[in-house]
Amino acid sequence: MAAHIAPLAQPITLKLSGKVIKNRMYRTPLSEYASTYDEDNVENCGMPLPRYAELYQELADGGAGLICTGNIPIHRDNLENYNNAVLDINNPWDPVEAFRPAVQAAKSRGALFLPQLQFPGRQVPEFLNPNPKSSADQQLGPCLNKTYGKPIPLTVEEIKDLVGRYVWASEVLYKAGADGVIMSTGGSLENRARFILEIVHAIKSKLPSDKFVIAAKLNCQDFIKGGTSFAETCVVIKWLEDAGVDFFDISGGTYASPAWRGNIMTELAERPSQKERGSYFIEWAQELKKVLSRAVIGTTGGWRDSHRMSEAVGCGDIDMVGLGRPLREDPNFVNQILREESIRSNL
Repeated sequence: MAAHIAPLAQPITLKLSGKVIKNRMYRTPLSEYASTYDEDNVENCGMPLPRYAELYQELADGGAGLICTGNIPIHRDNLENYNNAVLDINNPWDPVEAFRPAVQAAKSRGALFLPQLQFPGRQVPEFLNPNPKSSADQQLGPCLNKTYGKPIPLTVEEIKDLVGRYVWASEVLYKAGADGVIMSTGGSLENRARFILEIVHAIKSKLPSDKFVIAAKLNCQDFIKGGTSFAETCVVIKWLEDAGVDFFDISGGTYASPAWRGNIMTELAERPSQKERGSYFIEWAQELKKVLSRAVIGTTGGWRDSHRMSEAVGCGDIDMVGLGRPLREDPNFVNQILREESIRSNL
């Protein structure tokens, strides 16, 4: 194997669980919309269709060392979109059996598998729920070709219920064979940290860290006035590591100001870090890595060139490289890199 590719082929161990990721490339959480949706009966929503498992078999065959799913809402009345896979404690169908085919498919070639559990808050399309539950009543403006419901603030009891739902969904996925879960976070620094820390502690009380990986998807910053700053992210990521999070996927932006689309993407693409290093968020991710003492960290967004990926991992700026759209277009991209058949995705 050529020296310029070697860093990407090296395994890495998640220290709390001892689980080994076979290489340094992972499929970042990316919605797949391959589950049932029945607008007349919410109980029939969210069951993975055959395509769901087929997609994860393709990703497994393609060689990624770690595979994350797209959003799996933990409340059927609060979906990120229709055709989400859903893990709702009140749905009557067997969730372990429903998710097991995708888990087995994703793990069939030695990858670790981390489904993404989510409560979308105000990011619920209006046609799905005109009044979703959220941390506050501030409505999300139209974006990403959608309009969003006017949220109703969660009560203390409803927040406790959500924590319990995260634990229940984690136990379901553990029984189905998943290696752990990855969670996305949002909201103000204090509220976001308190909520996700409660979830982490609750999951750990049921599924110890040596059996079940807890990972988190974090924004380096929100890129909007009044949003989460990089300094705040540095604080939160250390709190989460101390609480037991063993892997972080770093990206950036929000629904209101998505860093992967529109003007911000153009601005990021023009940054020297993107042109010279191949990633929108590498500058922030490498600084976040310095805050950590144990957890593995990767960054998603903009990676297309295997030489740039290898440089970032080889020099220790990050541990792993997250791939979204390149793997959506070609699930075999990782294998092609490792076999030196491809050095760049042309997306």
